[in-house]
Amino acid sequence: MNFKKYQFHYLTVVSLYALYITIVFNYPIIFELDKFFDLSTGHSEIFENLFFTLVFLVLFGLLFIFILLFGARYILKPLILILLLCSSSIFYYRHTYGVAVDEGIILSLLDAVIEGNTQEINDLISIKLVLLIFILGIIPSLPLFFTTIIYPSVKKEILSRTGLIICTILVIIGLIAVDYKDISLTARQNKHLNKSAIPHYSISSLLNIIKHSFRTQPTFAELDENPTIKNPNEQIIGIVVVGETARADHFSINGYEKQTTPLLQKIDIVNYTNAYSCGTLTKISVPCMFYVGNYDQYDAKKAKYQANLIDIIDKAKADVTWIENNSSCKNVCDRIKNKTIAIITDQENTYDELMLKWVDTIIKKNNNSRTLIVLHTMGSHGPSYYKRYPAQFDQFKPSCKSNNPQECSKEELINAFDNTILYTDYFLHQLIERLQKLNKKSFLLYASDHGESLGEHGLYLHGVPRKIAPEEQIHIPWFLWFSEQYKKETFSLVDQATKITHEYFPHTILDALKIESKYLKKEKSLIQ
Repeated sequence: MNFKKYQFHYLTVVSLYALYITIVFNYPIIFELDKFFDLSTGHSEIFENLFFTLVFLVLFGLLFIFILLFGARYILKPLILILLLCSSSIFYYRHTYGVAVDEGIILSLLDAVIEGNTQEINDLISIKLVLLIFILGIIPSLPLFFTTIIYPSVKKEILSRTGLIICTILVIIGLIAVDYKDISLTARQNKHLNKSAIPHYSISSLLNIIKHSFRTQPTFAELDENPTIKNPNEQIIGIVVVGETARADHFSINGYEKQTTPLLQKIDIVNYTNAYSCGTLTKISVPCMFYVGNYDQYDAKKAKYQANLIDIIDKAKADVTWIENNSSCKNVCDRIKNKTIAIITDQENTYDELMLKWVDTIIKKNNNSRTLIVLHTMGSHGPSYYKRYPAQFDQFKPSCKSNNPQECSKEELINAFDNTILYTDYFLHQLIERLQKLNKKSFLLYASDHGESLGEHGLYLHGVPRKIAPEEQIHIPWFLWFSEQYKKETFSLVDQATKITHEYFPHTILDALKIESKYLKKEKSLIQ
């Protein structure tokens, strides 16, 4: 079958698709700006209209420049197709979950692909997403397949592209210069809107990732070469549970009205109610939790190339086991030699209790003076909360059975999330029971990597940059448990109402295991 081919100049194609993407995927910015102007004073209707127009002209101009720069004659069609598909996907996640697809999100998705974490990827796919991509991405791309793009000579094309890029930049500068004072002030007051620009913000984030990847990687820093075990004849077993996506205000031990932690409430635990995460993404938070350097100067990229808590404990010749039921240890456990890494790979059943059999095995064969077991849980990972717990823990009903939060009522969504906490309560109780039966010095530390938004402020899931993240995404549950044998020693703990962060995490673990290191900061340990 022969289809008629239409002919269009390459500039016409670039302009039309840049205009389409700008208008279709960025119209919500108008509503956000309109709310701002409704609340503000001193802006005339003329200025408001000028600002609206300027925003779209700038967005159009930037996208126009990007396509001209990277859309060479044999690449133009694939580039436009990719932009359409990506813009459709970003639009869905931005306006369904309130999530900005930034560097952290992109790197997390890349990790999931590289690590073959199909479950996490599948949880993010829905019928609504597929339909949106089809309607807003695939259908508008179809004319490309029936179009012959006309290009001038290579010399003329280079000259025209260069000239248009320069002219577009000058026009943008000129438009801003018309009323620079008011425009710049309004722009500063609406800085958050840059994250709503589709696909501009994501392209900028991707370019930053690419730029950093070409930088010379630093030499790996070993840090402490000689950590030592205090009283090596003394046996201590510690279990550290890295929670996933749990938020403090949904734990009944913290005052939540629903009984989500009935088992933990029967145990003598030390509960820290004012704890905060150092990130809002697993990729950021987990390395940060095990970081032993200067917390104020934490840099995820640098942290990757220096020893962490796990390395130091392993260097001290303690038994270290990392049990994984999430995406990966995010490079934290890569270098330990004395280890057993158990990766849960059952895609049909990723309930955290699958890790218990590994714990039993490790405890049974344990004969070292110091043993650390780290459990990286699936916890309350969304958006498919209903997949994180067995049927018997579906106690709060009705509960959401969808991976799209907006398809469920607020009550259903919260109930599903609360069921994950109820299951976490059971899992942690199982671990504590095992330690109790040992009749040895032992402890358990639980802290979540970050929190979760459940519709507050129109946000779902997590991933908002830490500096502007809402309380729901950074206020985390955190508690300690010590065996009776451990509590026979004389020691004190930091007051439970003290505001703490993940900075306390590695130093508390070193202290609890009684491992001496020059990187141990006593003032940042919960054990005093």
